[in-house]
Amino acid sequence: MKIHHILLFGFLSAVLCGGNTGLVSAKLSIFTGPEGGDGTIQCLFSSSGTWKFFCKDQCTEKGILLKTDGLTATNGRYSIKYESESSGKMFLSVGITNLTQSDSGRYKAGVGPSSGPDSYCEYEARVSHELLDKNSGFIWTNIEGENFTFPCNYDVDRGRFFFCRDDCKKEEDVLIETDQKKAQSGRYGVEYDKSYAYGLSVTITHMKTSDTGRYKCGYGRASSPDSSRTFSVIVTEDPTTLKSSQTLRPSPTSLPSSSNAATTAAARSSSNVPHTGPVLPLVVCVPIVGLFLSAVSLLMFYKWKKKSNLVRNTSRRTNKEVSLIYENWDSAPASGDNIYQNFDPAEDDKGQFTVN
Repeated sequence: MKIHHILLFGFLSAVLCGGNTGLVSAKLSIFTGPEGGDGTIQCLFSSSGTWKFFCKDQCTEKGILLKTDGLTATNGRYSIKYESESSGKMFLSVGITNLTQSDSGRYKAGVGPSSGPDSYCEYEARVSHELLDKNSGFIWTNIEGENFTFPCNYDVDRGRFFFCRDDCKKEEDVLIETDQKKAQSGRYGVEYDKSYAYGLSVTITHMKTSDTGRYKCGYGRASSPDSSRTFSVIVTEDPTTLKSSQTLRPSPTSLPSSSNAATTAAARSSSNVPHTGPVLPLVVCVPIVGLFLSAVSLLMFYKWKKKSNLVRNTSRRTNKEVSLIYENWDSAPASGDNIYQNFDPAEDDKGQFTVN
């Protein structure tokens, strides 16, 4: 291995350890639905299109589940419904009935020309047999530590807003109740903006697994709302915080239903690979840095030893030794030359969501 190989080796080590390797693709919105139940996702668009698409993975001939130039269409268990408002908002709802494990995966719903959607929303669907409420529909699914914003609903500003959880009957169930357009209480927030697509939105920051549950937001008071919307959230453990020696398995999370009976949800379906983010760079960097430092140390020791001998010789001898140093490196095995040839960056991974 030549000296310039060591320099390249060290440079690549620094890139992998401190740089962005591109090994983690952009995060998609995740929804979990009950096996045997139905699920519908609604996407909001600001531009229209003649053709509507519902695709799994990519909108190629093989991946298109539904394609229509009408307002509604069905194909077996799949459906599309397109609605437009005078305000210019356009909604595309896509649904799957009788969910099965094979329905887990990535989906796209979009509008555009016949050749394919030029505007779309993309999401990941997971199907869990542990969700006991078959009528729950798709449930927002987040990883602990993330921030979550839910588009509550659009209504005439009634001057008072609320955000609560569970039955909203107890005082501790009411997270926020305010007459301010924007309010924050700890990790919970509400904001009303008439220019926003849904008017009122609520947020939970730095989510915890204990945030899993049922929520309600709307106008008026939590105990007697003028209008409201109920939604559920599942929060799963961050797989990057688990010990590398542990096997990642679906971990049930309790989710209260309207009847207060406990239901559970799988954190990760078997068809999905957990986001392992920085784990790979960490595993790669430790041996690389150690090997690099060892090689540099040996090189420096070798050069120092040679230099101590060279001091006692003529300049002609010195030139010969420099040549011999490079000749010795040339004759060394080049097993590390292609150490990175198997590292291929992952491919790069649009629309707002509501869940019906």
